[in-house]
Amino acid sequence: MAAEAAVAHAPATAARPASSAVLQPVAEPTFDDTLTRFGAEIYRFALHLTRNQSDADDLYQETAIKAFRAWDRLPCDANHRAWLYKIASNTFLSDKRKQSRLRSLDVDGSAETIPAAQRDDDDRLDAGTLLREVEAFIECLPPKQRIALVQRKYLELGYADIAVVLNCSEEAARRSVHEALLKLRKRFGDRI
Repeated sequence: MAAEAAVAHAPATAARPASSAVLQPVAEPTFDDTLTRFGAEIYRFALHLTRNQSDADDLYQETAIKAFRAWDRLPCDANHRAWLYKIASNTFLSDKRKQSRLRSLDVDGSAETIPAAQRDDDDRLDAGTLLREVEAFIECLPPKQRIALVQRKYLELGYADIAVVLNCSEEAARRSVHEALLKLRKRFGDRI
């Protein structure tokens, strides 16, 4: 009988915590915490997309405002970094579409095209000139290819993260990066 009584009390004793400390729930990050953590990275992304500080400031500000307005609707388990990238990308794409519509209303209505390859026969371009040419070429890429290329090569994001930002499959994200790289190689050949 004594052994049965000891066994009956064993689970209750083992179930008690060793310390009297109570586990506190993990605090969810605030909007300010999230923007502090990822803000500089999102700004660099905006700078890569727009290629000038003034437009990058505007894109970053619009991204922050849109994120603040939508913060309460964001699920608590969301990937905040990818969410901010997606807002910045969508804002950039919307602005590009808006500019394109406004440009089509102009009298001349010239479409934005990728510049034709210009061969430098002596192949003696200095690095600064080549860098400016590559930057100008990347700026002329279709917006989704440009975003995918910048996120993959400059920000070193994975294809899964790029797919989330572009709202496409991982395969489509890979394809966008691949197409952009093909265009770069076709334009610049072995110079890059």
